[in-house]
Amino acid sequence: MFLCHYRYDGGVRRFDEVTGAVSTPVERPREKADWGFVWRESGRWYAIRKDDQSLIFQTGPRSWRLRNEVEFRITRGLRRRIQVLRDGVIEFDLRYSFRGGWAVALDPTYDGMDEESDDFFLYVYQMWRAWKDEDIADFMNE
Repeated sequence: MFLCHYRYDGGVRRFDEVTGAVSTPVERPREKADWGFVWRESGRWYAIRKDDQSLIFQTGPRSWRLRNEVEFRITRGLRRRIQVLRDGVIEFDLRYSFRGGWAVALDPTYDGMDEESDDFFLYVYQMWRAWKDEDIADFMNE
């Protein structure tokens, strides 16, 4: 499958759904990519994508469906943390630095949409909140 890099200038990448491997940019228009995004944080690739059942968050071969069977948590601030829990057990835990921190201090118009565009993991969290109880067919029709 082909996914867009979360940053527009990152181009389109080939994404292996089994291994989570991500290629260097390929010659493919963003409009011809599948739905989803890839992001590199601290040397690892992460993806949000979809299949015919749900949205999926993935790193390497590990993946979690953005459904109500799991819980996504995120903490905000300059040092952030995202967690994925199943039955109260943490299955994924990542601490990372918020790249948009400088913009918050300098831009009086900076808002939630800006923050989400500066933070891939916040986007994943917000997609889980919005779609965890929804039918993927509805998502595909939007």
